[in-house]
Amino acid sequence: MENTSYQISPQQNYEKEDMSILTEDNLEIDDEDFCAREFTNMFEEKGGVYYNNAREISKLKLTVADLPEYVQNLSVKGLEEEFQNVPYGLVKPYEVSQIKLNMHRNRYKGIYPYDDTRVVVHGGDTDYINASYIDGFRKRNAYIAALGPMAKQLGDFGQFWRMVWQQKVEKIVMVTNFVEGEKTKCEQYWPDHGQRKLYGDIEVVCKVERLYADFIWRQLTLSKGKHNFEERNLHHLQFTAWPDKDIPDDVTSIIELRQKVNALPSTFNGPVIVHCSAGVGRTGTYIALDILTKVGETEGAIDIPGCVFNMRQNRPSMIQTLSQYKYLHEALVHSLALDCSLIKREHFHEYMNMMSSKQEIQKQFEKMQLNQERKSEQELQAMERNRLLTKKNRKYADIPGDSNRPRLYLFLKPGESDYINAIYINSFKTKDRFLVAQTPLADTVSDFVALAVQENCSCIVSMEAQGIGLYVPGDNLSMKKGVISIRSARDQNSRHFVKRKLHFEPDEKAKPEMRIPHYEYLDWDRNDDTPKSAEHFVAFIKEVEDASKSSHLNGPILVHCMNGAGKSGLLCVVSTLLETLSLDNEVSVVNAVRKVRARRPLSIPNKEQFFFCYECVLQSLNTTDDAVYYNTSANIKRK
Repeated sequence: MENTSYQISPQQNYEKEDMSILTEDNLEIDDEDFCAREFTNMFEEKGGVYYNNAREISKLKLTVADLPEYVQNLSVKGLEEEFQNVPYGLVKPYEVSQIKLNMHRNRYKGIYPYDDTRVVVHGGDTDYINASYIDGFRKRNAYIAALGPMAKQLGDFGQFWRMVWQQKVEKIVMVTNFVEGEKTKCEQYWPDHGQRKLYGDIEVVCKVERLYADFIWRQLTLSKGKHNFEERNLHHLQFTAWPDKDIPDDVTSIIELRQKVNALPSTFNGPVIVHCSAGVGRTGTYIALDILTKVGETEGAIDIPGCVFNMRQNRPSMIQTLSQYKYLHEALVHSLALDCSLIKREHFHEYMNMMSSKQEIQKQFEKMQLNQERKSEQELQAMERNRLLTKKNRKYADIPGDSNRPRLYLFLKPGESDYINAIYINSFKTKDRFLVAQTPLADTVSDFVALAVQENCSCIVSMEAQGIGLYVPGDNLSMKKGVISIRSARDQNSRHFVKRKLHFEPDEKAKPEMRIPHYEYLDWDRNDDTPKSAEHFVAFIKEVEDASKSSHLNGPILVHCMNGAGKSGLLCVVSTLLETLSLDNEVSVVNAVRKVRARRPLSIPNKEQFFFCYECVLQSLNTTDDAVYYNTSANIKRK
């Protein structure tokens, strides 16, 4: 179907005739779109109505106050029906995308920009690119949703960078990895860090590249023209925590990405480019989260299916799967119902003075208790299977599923379970920074020791004295657990902790002898909810971090306590808060707690620990403002 009003030059016509004919049959099928189309067909077979149902959709407007309860009580069937009622697929003309000259610039069947919302790019052999304007909250063309750039569609990527320049884009959000599973989702369309590259007539330099646990932040400089030279800055944020054919295991990571994007400065107020692979599924989820959070904050009510309906009028199939739609609902509860704003370092004391009544912080904690992260059905089943391994779990332990659990393999005998009650937890900067375990039982101590060696743990931290005698021999003595001999040497004594060096020597030579620093924390009475002192706890965390960074081993910090969460989780949360404050000069206690709880739900089990997290942030700021810290801290304790 060719649009006769679309003009091409004689040169373009020549190139068009020279090209092999490309039709929709030559294009790929996007995995997410395949599932979505099946979903749509089922709906239509049941006699579902798609068109002219905007009025029905708009009846689902929710107040922010009602949102948490609505999402909590929403059944899978109810969510499915709500999602099914939003028109899917191509609902408006898309003729320009089907012109032979343009066809090779598409990648997936059925994912084409509409003629009236496509982005026009001037200066190439065609003005077509597979990208669409998406309207935002009270702003036309606030975003550009685009196909993930690939050389097959874009050659040297010049067309993409022309679009960036002409649209005065200063922020790009990339919601995919390069390769997932065995499929290439997107190619690198910018130069490596410290390099420069010419794309058409635009030179791009990658000046900064910073890696975080869930995203990569790059700062690019664009320049154009010799006589009329112009230079611009662009921020590129690549979200790396979205798993293949699934959704992230927590909502906090994408909320923090959004907060980071929106906090970055802009000069031209141009659209934000968002892309994944097809530019509709994850892209639509991110854009809807941004739009609806802004709407909810301003108007106090949101219309989730109405937002999806509007996005799909701009670009087909935005938000493709039911799991993405469900994830959007849960992310909105966090972004709108919880006080998850990032507090800047210089405003934190002021914030705490506003929150100085314990009741305010208690309300935050109570809201978080009502809005716990919900696990997938697959993960819930794995947790139930693991719960049945009674010899490997303590009575009241936090039971992990399988998605973020280490698998034992070192010295494992045929037929033995690879299960151990431990879970990886990210810090703000580093993926799998912590390995959080229950204190080993007599039956699991060999597994625990094998885990420390297998994972090249850079440090071991016991959050209590109980149980450590199972794997820590007396000073300058040895013990054997399984095929590993352990020798202990006391390294440092403090009122608040004991530091030792543990030497692990396997009988088999599968692993060389390893020396791992070991800390036993003393400043937490067994029956108390929190450690005795925020000052000592912050100092202890810095000590542990320094030991881990100076270790010759590059594995995670192995932290354990009796139930694998109650005390260990606090260390992970506070360590993450201190790291975030140090790197970004801003912090959200709610986000840090929610992120750790996504992996270890029994972390921060009481409001006292939640208060203590705030005290630790205040303590880390204490060096610059002693008086305010002590006054505020005293207020929290007294009231």
